[in-house]
Amino acid sequence: MNFYSDAGQDQFAANLLKFKRDGYCVDIGACHSAISNNTFVFQELGWTSVSVEINSQYNDSYANRSQGTHYNEDATKMDYVKAFEENEFPETIDYLSLDVDTASLTVLKILPFDKYRFKAITIEHDAYLYGDTYRAEQREVLEGHGYRLVCSNILVPNPGHQGYDGFSPCPFEDWWVHPDEHDPEVLDAIQSDLAHPGSIIAKLQAMQ
Repeated sequence: MNFYSDAGQDQFAANLLKFKRDGYCVDIGACHSAISNNTFVFQELGWTSVSVEINSQYNDSYANRSQGTHYNEDATKMDYVKAFEENEFPETIDYLSLDVDTASLTVLKILPFDKYRFKAITIEHDAYLYGDTYRAEQREVLEGHGYRLVCSNILVPNPGHQGYDGFSPCPFEDWWVHPDEHDPEVLDAIQSDLAHPGSIIAKLQAMQ
């Protein structure tokens, strides 16, 4: 199986969910359907996807998806309940990828957590650039909805963004789960801070 994420998000979700078939995922800030995409791999497992991307230049790339819907819309103004209902999503959704830069917090606040639960969430906060400007409130929102932060401050190599010195650790995402959907021993085994994606994925693979 080929993976496409830049930082192992799809490998994390696939291994955590034991390569579940016929699942459901949400990709907000999806960009291209396959290139550097966090949910394309799940098409191979028969998943249905809701993908949201404001840039219309990627619209044609979604012709390669057999299941789900691509929404060329502003993620901060989406009606997510309507989208989930249109795609016949269950109340428990397998994976949410949220990567819309500084707007990730805004989107997080309008997601229908009162109606839907996500087994796994990967969310960008770019703390190496913004510190706790977005990260702290993201964590407050998700903890308030009962989610557990299992892998905090995921590290990636220097992305070359202006304002980053290129030497300090580069924490850019948090990886969350709903604890009711997973074996607590697995969650304890991968609990980490300032870890590289590969080390977390290796722990999950060792428990398969």
